[in-house]
Amino acid sequence: MRYTSMAALIVASWVEPGMSPAVAGEVFSGQAETGIERVVVTATRSEQMLLEVPAAISVRELDDLRSKGFTYGTDEFRGVPGVFFRRGEGDGEEFPFVSIRGATGNHGNDAFLAMLDGIPFVGPDEEVLLYEIPYPIVNHIEIVRGPVSALYGRGAIGGAINYQTRNPVNNSTELSFSAGQDGYYRGQVLLERQFRQDIGVLASLSYEDFAGWRDNSARDATSAFLKTVIPLSSKSALTAWLSYFERNAQVPSVIPTLADGSIVKVAGGVEGFLGHKPTRNNNQGWIGALRYEQQVTDILDIQLTAQARQFDSDVRLNFYDYLEFNPDQNIMGVNGFASVNDASVYFVEALANWRSGRHKLVVGVSAERTSLDEQDRWSGELDPFFSGECGFRFYAIVIDYSTGEVLNDQPGNDCFVHEQLRTAADTTNQFYGAFFQDEISLSERLTLTVGARYDEFKRNIDFSVIAASPDLQNAEGRSEAVSPKAALAYQLDSGIVYASYGRGFNSNFGPVWQWEPDRYARDEAPTFIDSYELGWKGQTQNKQLSWETALFYLVQTDRRIFIDNPDPEGPPTLATTGQKYSSRGLEAAVRYRPVRTTELLVNYTYLAPEWDELILAGSFGAPDTDFSGNTPQGVPGHIVYAEVSHEFSGQWHGNLSYEWYSDYFVDLSNSIKTGQYSLMNLSVSWFPTNNPDLAFDLSVTNVLDEDYFFYFAGSRSAVTNVSPGVPRQIRLGTKVRF
Repeated sequence: MRYTSMAALIVASWVEPGMSPAVAGEVFSGQAETGIERVVVTATRSEQMLLEVPAAISVRELDDLRSKGFTYGTDEFRGVPGVFFRRGEGDGEEFPFVSIRGATGNHGNDAFLAMLDGIPFVGPDEEVLLYEIPYPIVNHIEIVRGPVSALYGRGAIGGAINYQTRNPVNNSTELSFSAGQDGYYRGQVLLERQFRQDIGVLASLSYEDFAGWRDNSARDATSAFLKTVIPLSSKSALTAWLSYFERNAQVPSVIPTLADGSIVKVAGGVEGFLGHKPTRNNNQGWIGALRYEQQVTDILDIQLTAQARQFDSDVRLNFYDYLEFNPDQNIMGVNGFASVNDASVYFVEALANWRSGRHKLVVGVSAERTSLDEQDRWSGELDPFFSGECGFRFYAIVIDYSTGEVLNDQPGNDCFVHEQLRTAADTTNQFYGAFFQDEISLSERLTLTVGARYDEFKRNIDFSVIAASPDLQNAEGRSEAVSPKAALAYQLDSGIVYASYGRGFNSNFGPVWQWEPDRYARDEAPTFIDSYELGWKGQTQNKQLSWETALFYLVQTDRRIFIDNPDPEGPPTLATTGQKYSSRGLEAAVRYRPVRTTELLVNYTYLAPEWDELILAGSFGAPDTDFSGNTPQGVPGHIVYAEVSHEFSGQWHGNLSYEWYSDYFVDLSNSIKTGQYSLMNLSVSWFPTNNPDLAFDLSVTNVLDEDYFFYFAGSRSAVTNVSPGVPRQIRLGTKVRF
């Protein structure tokens, strides 16, 4: 096989079958090429038609999202069945909470795995930091619902999000620019070149600036990207890329609520800021990747991959402190937190694809090493020994929310400390895995897929400061996990029906502060999700009608919990495992093209998660509380998404979408259910004189300017705060290629 064919396979991960690479590169906006016939790689680690994969997968084109006015992280989840997100303290990518099929994490976004070109993109605290994803270099995103730890290891407990970078496919220069209200500007230049011996090079430089729609919500981002694909022979190729990414963002505040969820009236309304400045989330870093591919024989290919990334972060936050809330005196509180950290990640993997007779075998091994040098500082009024002298407070900043004034950061208040160094530690995580997967053709129509992965992982932390005191101590832990997988698929004339089982796991390591030896003893064990799924997808009427539906049931066990340490001579708290919850539901999507120029899409999701076993220890001598049988927080029971795209002529394309999310339980006791909201979005694209190399986009998100809020509960039995949703945004963009 000549390398020109291998290059086509590389490009095939983002080109719809039936389209040549040159044609695919011409798709700027309008109706994105995301049909059910598309080639995908995430769910199986080999190129496969979406219609033939026994898994629930959605594909989002980033250019298409931008043409519709979506620019924040988590916008890629809009319209994806089974996925719901809430944006917390901050806007956009800052601190969202993402749930796939009702699965909720132990800490932050640790219930799904993010990847960049199939390489895990997990932070040192074992969660996905979406604000570190270099979105400007992403071409498209594959979203797999359901565990895929059997292929990728830890983190893929509820699903996987694979951010795929763009490949050089032709000789062109592409310029794009967009602007909108609230001081939004974005510009990008992208160069693609093909040289002799089929060497492809892609270079990109982008800058984005947003003044923000709320006080203290401005951000800017700069990205530079260089990628090359080099054929080393007719049967081998090397892909290399390097990315630099810098992002500087302010962090807006939340708004307090009464216990029943009623939003209190605050200074500045939804656009104001209630907190202790400065707040920011600044990070910069680089990512480098190499991938070598070799066709050893007609039936054996190997792939060697390496990635290194380095990120430096400077974070200043205000965590909402519901214990300080006093509506009778218009008082609310936050805790001032600052963290400066340097994180490094090194990843290597070897993969072999072997095809013979009825078997299609994938075998691989991987290793990852993560290091984190972190210093955490706190600000606020502190009673270090809880003697009452400083009001039994823990870094509390007291604010009059009717005026926005900080009340207790005043001269002469010796209880108020500024950026007190409380924790300093060097952390190292190591992960080693080995896996296999075999797709066995039992007959012309019936395929059995079996696989498993073994992972071993460990953490070592050297503390130099604990609880604001110099203290040289060490903490370490290790564990292991086995993740099996099985699927049976039957090929119909119109599609595929399948039944699958998969196990996902997460390390349960969590943040560094949970490892402080003076405060925590630990039992190390991963958390697991066992998932069962029945699916049916297909197309008919000469591909005018396509559908995808899945019934699923998942059970999670061994979540991290904290209880009083039964060993009186040990630290006061034991970090162990327990808790068990399940989720069941239905995902259904129908896409219909009644005529060539019009396409309709409707998605519906039903989710029914439940705590099968949840008993939380009481504090300060209070009895334990049994929440078994309750519904997990932040998961709506119903989600609807509808979209219509129409090509009015060769020059004009239009898109109208509607999304609706039902109420969800906010507190753990399930006494408050609220949060329902709906949005309508509109976009129009114009291609002058039918020129595919020039396009203009006008988008309006939240067309009706609906007021909506994401609800949170710091308390187990009360709503405590909300984060407002983004109001109507109007943006205009243009893109030209020559």
